[in-house]
Amino acid sequence: MSQTNYSTSYQQALQQCLGKQSKLMQKHTLTSGEVVWVRQAGARNSMWRYRLLKLAQQITGITMLQPVPNLGGVSSLRTEVQRLHALSQTGICVPKVLAQQTTATMISNIGEKNLEAEWWACRKVKQTLLQRWLLGLNAIAQVHQHQQYLSECFARNMIFINDKQIGFIDFEDDPLTAMTLPHCHARDLLCYLHSGAQLMTKFGVALEARQLWHQFIAQQPEQTQTIIQTSLRKIRWMRHFTAQIYGKDTLKLAAMANFG
Repeated sequence: MSQTNYSTSYQQALQQCLGKQSKLMQKHTLTSGEVVWVRQAGARNSMWRYRLLKLAQQITGITMLQPVPNLGGVSSLRTEVQRLHALSQTGICVPKVLAQQTTATMISNIGEKNLEAEWWACRKVKQTLLQRWLLGLNAIAQVHQHQQYLSECFARNMIFINDKQIGFIDFEDDPLTAMTLPHCHARDLLCYLHSGAQLMTKFGVALEARQLWHQFIAQQPEQTQTIIQTSLRKIRWMRHFTAQIYGKDTLKLAAMANFG
């Protein structure tokens, strides 16, 4: 295990954190002032994590939005450690695994604000908002260029570090166990669109964001393009569902359809 500059190692710090942990995933501040996250294995995976993807897949028929099988517990901890190691080895910004045991892991904190929060923060400055929208797309593309992929690639799982860098969190499942790599790549981009299209519409930049989306997709591998285009074609019928009475989830899908 890597050693800190203090009197205890990260492994010892993990034991100390577990002694006061009250949630499965919890932030801690070590005696040094360093902020870390500790994840414990639950008895089973919480179903709320999949509500959004499950609902979206049922309504749209888009296979890529179907939740990836996840056994939860120790298995999901093991998966996350493996994915974090694989991604970090290619230079992708993800948390470092600082310590681990069978039922818990400690990872570094890579930032306090996710990309969705950053969109809200800069929503009144059109040029900045669009730059942040494209920043997220380019960050995903960099992952794919390394022949890697993400997990639930929503803006909430993308950490805004600065106007040139995005980090990624939450890797408890492994999409490649359920689909091919091109499908994983298409899934990443569809999840991103699902989390951002409605907000770009709400903030009044839908036209410009849609143009950036189409320009970006046109630069992706042909197979990825085809999967995305086919998927969005399935929900074209939803594009007129814009009234608030339809609810937040439906409005997200309708905005997503308008980007198709």
